[in-house]
Amino acid sequence: MASVGTPVVRRMIDVADSRHGRDDLLASVGLPPGEPDVGWAGEAVDEGAYYALLERIADDDPDFPFRYGRALRPDDLGALGLALKTAATIESALERLRRYVLVLSDTLEYEFVDSADGRAFALVGRPHHRRGAAIANECALSAVVSMLRSIIGDPIAPSLVELQHAGPDDDRHHREYFGCRVRFDAPTNSIHLPHALLARRTLLADDGLSSYLLARLDDLAARKATRSIVDDVRAAITDALPDGQPSKSRVARRLGLSERTLHRHLTDQGETFQAIATRARREAAESLLTTSRHSIVDIAFLTGFADQTSFTRAFKRWTGTTPAAFRSRSS
Repeated sequence: MASVGTPVVRRMIDVADSRHGRDDLLASVGLPPGEPDVGWAGEAVDEGAYYALLERIADDDPDFPFRYGRALRPDDLGALGLALKTAATIESALERLRRYVLVLSDTLEYEFVDSADGRAFALVGRPHHRRGAAIANECALSAVVSMLRSIIGDPIAPSLVELQHAGPDDDRHHREYFGCRVRFDAPTNSIHLPHALLARRTLLADDGLSSYLLARLDDLAARKATRSIVDDVRAAITDALPDGQPSKSRVARRLGLSERTLHRHLTDQGETFQAIATRARREAAESLLTTSRHSIVDIAFLTGFADQTSFTRAFKRWTGTTPAAFRSRSS
């Protein structure tokens, strides 16, 4: 099961507004009250609980992702944060984040995409149709910008920020925080940075300390990467569902495997691709019916069905009830 590191979760709870009791929020994701007794050692919160937490604390609070971004510091992230601080340039810091974000959260990954005037740092591997995931995407990009500002000591601004989900009626909070134009319903979740900004030197560049930290991160990443191939397949399917159920070959390419190798790994785990896809669609459908205001027609498309009729037929086969009845009972 995918998860998010507790430093991120605790910092989000710290900046939640006063309507929410801090200890109650911690308990909702299985964390003890108060501050941790020791430094972060890789503890994490399940992604479902994480998204539910965000849906709870960001309700009617449009500034929440940006308070989180302002509050998060590199030192909160242990070896990963220190590796960002000691990178030589903004571009090398982002490359380290791209490579090692797995040690912090395996609900997302980053990639660089070249553009005409620079590079886009894009967030991939996480869906945006669940409200909690869309909020998490805003928080992640806010945190990236905050980290960059911290490690060079300058309130820099991207040239453009793109978000895949629909925008709010008023995007003032987004524009004020990022300091640039924000495009919603975009093809990617990304921040665009010109070459001159990518080349900016950090305040604490240190090759010697970097070597030590990168070795530590390699060790942490290797341990984190031992999670089941089943989790990786389920996450890849869930991310692709709004465009239709992905084929096994497409998911294999996404995971850097041949279709035959993926089949063998799943067989070793006693799983089949179709069984995982069915569970992913059912979980996404139940989550959307429970936590979102999307129409049943929209949910059908978001879970990879061609129309509402085929979605309703499949959902009734899975649960014994219709989507409308399931939503009514959940409410």
